[in-house]
Amino acid sequence: MTQITLNIPDDELSFFMQLIEKFNYETVINEFSVTEEMKSLLDDRRATSKSEDFLPWNEAKKQLRFKSEK
Repeated sequence: MTQITLNIPDDELSFFMQLIEKFNYETVINEFSVTEEMKSLLDDRRATSKSEDFLPWNEAKKQLRFKSEK
């Protein structure tokens, strides 16, 4: 199976959906909202962070540990 992700402007969405009605498709809606409190916390963290404390993603992901399911 091939999966394709498209970014469609809001004003073109209706047209696009009509166009693909005849195909087998799955609509996925990612709704993620950030509160003002979360934004403030992130802004504070960015303001007080030091670049020497950063880890490259390749190194950071090696340190992740997941709880095993029982």
